[in-house]
Amino acid sequence: MISALYARKQIKQAVKVEDTARLYSIVGLDPDQPEDPADMVSVDDYHTLLEAIADSEWPNLRFHMRVCAGMRCEDFGAFGLAFKAAPTLRHAFQRLGRYTRLHNQVSKFSYIDREGVFCWTHEKPCSDRLGAQLANEAALATTLTLSRENTMQGLTPLRVQFTHDRGGSTDPLVEHFGIEPIFGAEIDGMQFAIEDIDRATSVGDPAIWKFFTDHLETTLPETKEAARPLEEQVMEEIAKLLSGGVPQLSEVAAALAMGPRTLQRRLSEQGKTYQVLVNDARRQLAQQLVSGSRYSLSEIAFLTGFSEQSAFTRAFKRWSGQTPGAYRSSSPD
Repeated sequence: MISALYARKQIKQAVKVEDTARLYSIVGLDPDQPEDPADMVSVDDYHTLLEAIADSEWPNLRFHMRVCAGMRCEDFGAFGLAFKAAPTLRHAFQRLGRYTRLHNQVSKFSYIDREGVFCWTHEKPCSDRLGAQLANEAALATTLTLSRENTMQGLTPLRVQFTHDRGGSTDPLVEHFGIEPIFGAEIDGMQFAIEDIDRATSVGDPAIWKFFTDHLETTLPETKEAARPLEEQVMEEIAKLLSGGVPQLSEVAAALAMGPRTLQRRLSEQGKTYQVLVNDARRQLAQQLVSGSRYSLSEIAFLTGFSEQSAFTRAFKRWSGQTPGAYRSSSPD
């Protein structure tokens, strides 16, 4: 399911569709009904809606970018206010992926720092439908609009990419993002300069940010994530961040939407320490990459948080009793 907010805004921008009642019927909404933030529509119906509007504008599709350009943090209730109150965009993104479940139960958003670049990724079930492609474009475009509201209107990503190959004009996308998107990529996402991500936001307030994020925690729907062992969740977050060096406990705690002291206490209650989990995460990731990937050993050293290959080799031999090269040679193809 996905928030009816998106569907209503798309219909309002369907300026070339005469019979908008038909559009409302596609997603099962009443045009005279007051907007309710809790209303949801099925993702299949939403994609059908986007395709119906696209028919009226093809090949120069602009309606979904008009919607994205007009989005404001306040449209998203407590979620939007939390985003706006974040002290930096990094703070906002650290929680954004978690709280989008309130509006979008289909997509998964995550981030990673790599080589001085902040990568924001969007994952959802693969689909060849035009409606799904337009929804992917809108998801990233809306994120950029909210980020610009928070920082500066001229904020431009270093790279924008989509997994789909797109027909029709892409000029509206270039106008919105400020750069030419790349199509046919491995994953949907945007990359930002670190200085833009860590720049103070316009009206950020740590106290207000904490208030709204604490409130959102109480409203999140239950997920399978909650049932996963904390140790597993911590190691997964560590592995995501290793390419930028060994992450601080505070970074991992933020990604799990808890305070550093809370994470440290919960690990201690389970007889675990953060440093042990860092070591375990590096070991598991290293063994997986050495035996099951085509990355060079120097690249794997980088991806597991080592600044030098020699240090990686020593650590790997300590973990596995073999050098990385010998371990790779002995692994089945």
